[in-house]
Amino acid sequence: MTKPATALAEVFDQGIPVLAVLGAQRAGLLAALLERAATAEEFATDLKLDPLATRLTLNVLVHSGAAVHTDGRYQASPELAERARNAPGGVELHLNLFDHLPELLLSGKPLLSMDGTLEERGRHYAQVAQGLGHMYPAAAAELAEALEGQPYGMGDGARSVLDLGAGSGVWSLAVATRLPEARVTAVDLPPVLEGLRHNAAEAGVQTRVTTLEGSYFDVDLPAAAHDLVILGNILHLETAGDAERLVHRAAAAVKPGGTLAVIDILGSGPYETNPVRAQYALFLAARTSSGAMYSRAEVTDWLTEAGLTGMRTVELPSAPPHFTCLTAVRPL
Repeated sequence: MTKPATALAEVFDQGIPVLAVLGAQRAGLLAALLERAATAEEFATDLKLDPLATRLTLNVLVHSGAAVHTDGRYQASPELAERARNAPGGVELHLNLFDHLPELLLSGKPLLSMDGTLEERGRHYAQVAQGLGHMYPAAAAELAEALEGQPYGMGDGARSVLDLGAGSGVWSLAVATRLPEARVTAVDLPPVLEGLRHNAAEAGVQTRVTTLEGSYFDVDLPAAAHDLVILGNILHLETAGDAERLVHRAAAAVKPGGTLAVIDILGSGPYETNPVRAQYALFLAARTSSGAMYSRAEVTDWLTEAGLTGMRTVELPSAPPHFTCLTAVRPL
């Protein structure tokens, strides 16, 4: 009975620091801290803020790790600057999503639609894909190693990899880096693929990567053509019906003896028992109209219905703890 009380106490204890960060974001103070160092009075004057509230807020930001205070001047902390560079969509997008949660509770309307039109998807995915790519290279390398040793599909001579909704390409480019014989076909929307091509060139595998522009629901996918098909962190952006349809499309592209890898945030059901996934589900509702976390049982059923067998959980120690990686094979 002590854990809920401790968790509740932490919510109240962190209330003022969290609201200070959100207030600084709304007032333009966070962006100003990222741009320059200045005194509290200078920030208040430039941004037309209350001087006392500005000084008190900056003091809380220092104690929260968002700012540093040196010789009477404030600026963004190295941690905040790093988040601004590498966080998916940037710090501003994340804080705007947090700030939207009261409105979400009242209206049920997300702040943005990452599952909207193709134009909306392309714009939003391009905004976050590179940041996500920076988060998962170690986990992607672990997956590439695990797939290389898997009994079916990615052993000696395996060459063809299909990455649906490839984003930054972090998962498939790790396979291409580990396996010199691998040839990747990456499917995503045009604005997203610009970043993937850059990443492929940086990894030195661009000559083995082909990009296919379009929706993963609409592009032409030859049947049974690939040794490995990857669905990396995308099922939760779709409705249940579309997620199932995407699994079936991906499975149909797997060669006999080949592998389908699904990396996603898989939930426990309507009442989420894992606190990190519970928070993720709420955050997901703030940025999609119909996205949802699906359970391991649901995804396994879809894989089975698609004719795949040998379901296996691949441990990725470097991935976030709420991630799950499932693989399945098409029988020979």
